[in-house]
Amino acid sequence: MRQMPSADMVSLISFLAVLLIFFSIDVRSRNAVGSKPWHAHLFEWSSRIGGIATALALALGWTDLFFPDESSPIHVALVAVPGSVGVVCAIVLGVEMLWQRSESP
Repeated sequence: MRQMPSADMVSLISFLAVLLIFFSIDVRSRNAVGSKPWHAHLFEWSSRIGGIATALALALGWTDLFFPDESSPIHVALVAVPGSVGVVCAIVLGVEMLWQRSESP
């Protein structure tokens, strides 16, 4: 895996920060009802797992910014893997919007 220069890491961190805001809004808007269909549990857990993975990637990426590009102890994969999990969870939640219907009285 290639090394990521600081300028690219700043762009990735900015993206992850926006994604983390998305997950935090999504998690807080969900109801904690006991019996739900399986897909409601899937989307709820996607939001939680995505938020945790994105927060981890954001923290590691932010820490990596303070090390020189040549000798960073944080490998790019340590930021890319949880960041990718966060992106996949965001895509899953985007798919949820396709089936979400407004309930009319």
